[in-house]
Amino acid sequence: MENDFNKQPVIFVVDDDEDDLFFIKAAILNNIPNCMVKCFIHGRQLLDSLTEYHKDLPNFILMDLNMPILNGKETLKLLRKNTITSQIPVIIFSTSTNAGEKAHCMQFGADNYLSKPSASNVYDEIMQRLKRDYIDRIAIS
Repeated sequence: MENDFNKQPVIFVVDDDEDDLFFIKAAILNNIPNCMVKCFIHGRQLLDSLTEYHKDLPNFILMDLNMPILNGKETLKLLRKNTITSQIPVIIFSTSTNAGEKAHCMQFGADNYLSKPSASNVYDEIMQRLKRDYIDRIAIS
């Protein structure tokens, strides 16, 4: 990936729920203030953007499962098949707490599977962990 320590962190968020997007984006900017956040409402938008801007790949993609046009699982499969996008960490962020669903996503190549919290203040904790695991860790390497 092109991202390095001096480069502005970039996170792509794929979710069709406006409320979820609001909380996710707010938590990202609260915890990673210099971050560029790009939001998409379905997988096709994401894939089109990655094709167009393949030089500026995100540090990670945070993606919902249930979306119109191209859902999270379908999008994940396509991301993993493409040599340009196959190494981008993808974190599934879903309301589903089904263990089978999680296992299925991990088999398709998800790097992590997190359940969306019911309380908005938990979003900050999740973003702190994602920052540590997918942004700070890369900066140290």
